[in-house]
Amino acid sequence: MADLPAPAKRIRIRQLALCAPDIWPVETEITRQLQITPVHRDAPGPPIWMFNSVMAVGNTFLEVIQPERPEAPSTKFLEKQGGAAGYMLLLQVDDLPAARARAEAAGVRVVMDMPERAYHGVTGAAVHLHPSDTGGVLTSLDWMADWDSWAWGGSAWPWHQRTDVVSGIVAAEISCADPDAVAERFSEFVGRPVTNRVLQLDDSEVRFVESPPGQRDRMTGIDMTATDRSRAGESFEFARTTFRLV
Repeated sequence: MADLPAPAKRIRIRQLALCAPDIWPVETEITRQLQITPVHRDAPGPPIWMFNSVMAVGNTFLEVIQPERPEAPSTKFLEKQGGAAGYMLLLQVDDLPAARARAEAAGVRVVMDMPERAYHGVTGAAVHLHPSDTGGVLTSLDWMADWDSWAWGGSAWPWHQRTDVVSGIVAAEISCADPDAVAERFSEFVGRPVTNRVLQLDDSEVRFVESPPGQRDRMTGIDMTATDRSRAGESFEFARTTFRLV
């Protein structure tokens, strides 16, 4: 790791995505149980070909996507996973060129490049990394001109936050066949230390756990801060992903 370029200085989980055959039932149950609300909808064309719903969780975001057509990458994901599942980890960085240079130097390929420009009224940029090179889960490195803004949530989300039940995403759990190897791989290309299979980021963490035999790597858990501290410890399941109030 010492020979790799310096990483971005600030790195945090900003958004997590689930994938399902149909957004509506998943979104309906999430909004009912967690009392958060969709703040942005989009239908990106090629090469993503998907519909989505983005919900604000404090100043972090939960996304549910569904394939728009059979050749969409998310269609293949659902087929391989055998149904709905945790799909994507979006890490916000304060220096995208540095973060990208480190990932590429670590042998991680970029599969999609979103250059700096205005997206939904917010200036940002992102690169999606090849999951075969990272292991674990599809991962994106995202930069915003304003650290507190978030293009993928649109520009109006601050006025539509609901924090009665949860106030922020603080952890993602990634299940994989070899959690030690995947944890070390993430530590290498992200540039943050990993201890006991936990990658420490700013105000958040990524945990790597062993998956059951025959299960493909995927995101299986999301931790959110409970607004009412007496509710910490409660859990829910949406799209075969466990949501924990902590």
